[in-house]
Amino acid sequence: MTSRSDTIFALATPPGKSAVQIIRISGPGSARALRALTGYVPAPRYAHYASIQSPSGELIDQALVLFFKGPASATGEDTAEIHLHGSPVLGRMVMEMLDEMQHFRLADPGEFTRRSFFNGKLNLDQAEGIADIIDANTVSQHQQAIKQLDGALSLKTDGWRQSMISIAAELAALIDFADEDLPEDVAQKMADQLQALIGDLELALTKGQQGMIRRDGIKIALVGKPNAGKSTLLNHLIGDDRAIVSPEAGTTRDLVEVAMDINGVYVTLTDTAGLRQDAGLVESEGVRRAIKAAKEAQLVLLLVDANDHGPFATYQALLAEIDVPTDANNQRVIPLLSKSDLIKTQGLLPEWPMISVKDGQGLAALDQLINEQIEAILPEGEAPVLTRQRHMNHVKDALGYLQDACRHNPQESPELMAEDLRLAVSALGRISGHVDVEDLLDHIFSSFCIGK
Repeated sequence: MTSRSDTIFALATPPGKSAVQIIRISGPGSARALRALTGYVPAPRYAHYASIQSPSGELIDQALVLFFKGPASATGEDTAEIHLHGSPVLGRMVMEMLDEMQHFRLADPGEFTRRSFFNGKLNLDQAEGIADIIDANTVSQHQQAIKQLDGALSLKTDGWRQSMISIAAELAALIDFADEDLPEDVAQKMADQLQALIGDLELALTKGQQGMIRRDGIKIALVGKPNAGKSTLLNHLIGDDRAIVSPEAGTTRDLVEVAMDINGVYVTLTDTAGLRQDAGLVESEGVRRAIKAAKEAQLVLLLVDANDHGPFATYQALLAEIDVPTDANNQRVIPLLSKSDLIKTQGLLPEWPMISVKDGQGLAALDQLINEQIEAILPEGEAPVLTRQRHMNHVKDALGYLQDACRHNPQESPELMAEDLRLAVSALGRISGHVDVEDLLDHIFSSFCIGK
């Protein structure tokens, strides 16, 4: 059974050979660990060159060691770092020695950051920001994560909470002095304040969809009938022969996913199996996955062979099959006429983009179109403060309680309005971890790496 009174340790750098590897230690035994390994405890916050020795006095490595006296440390506890040469065997030897020490154990995933939260070094949303920084694949994702770590979300939610607490304080006065005459504009003033808060929360929820997409990346699905040119287009977009291209129908039977960085935005391109009714058993599964990928994508490039006898009818049939509404929020379907180099008569459906990977026709325009669609999905401007479904759920809860509060007259039933405000404050407090967080911690910190 794990305990916060234990001293924890872990490798804080990726496993494998490297120039340097770092072992982190946090807890009341940190100084004892350094004394056992080096013979002394170095001055806090200074790097010291030290000899790492085994219990028998055998030299193991020459390393840099650092000691941080709590609470002036990342976790708020006594902490230490040992910077060893990057041999995996060497790291295992040192951690085995630590494991033999009383009340020492290997850290659980995310436990260093978890202790930072418990000791008041981070809010819960800032801890999530650390995980997002580690997972960031693009500049855009990193910028959003660093703002969360810097407290942008906490600052916003704390402002909302203070406004609600201020209204609740006025309600307390109404309850305490119920027999006295109060200004006639009290009810209107509170209604205006509540409506302003409701508007702020609704706007944050709208922008929060963009924040989640920016964090998880934009999904683009290539969809169409067999041999419509989906795999050829995928290979062009990524500049590599990742998907098999063949004149034989049904070459792609599973999803082919490729991650890309497009102007700082993380994008996942998905080539899908051709949609057709007479698919065999294996292809049918591919078709099912293709439809699922289309529904989950923010942008669907729906390819129609320009030489199809009825391209518009084909487009409508495909659109009905994937069942993606063209006006869905943050979801767009773009029809593309492929293989335009084979068209004998030009001008076919000129309102649709026409492309030919073979001779390059329309590809530059398609690249520009994709960039424009990405910018439409994630417009420039102030980054959204809500970046996770957890944040969205708590703000939705708070919004619902505020709307309930608006249904009460503050002079007739101030205690009911005050209770709704208390519930709204509590819901927002769960975002930063001010209240009721124990049930959230295991879920949040389990996604961290061991040494974080």
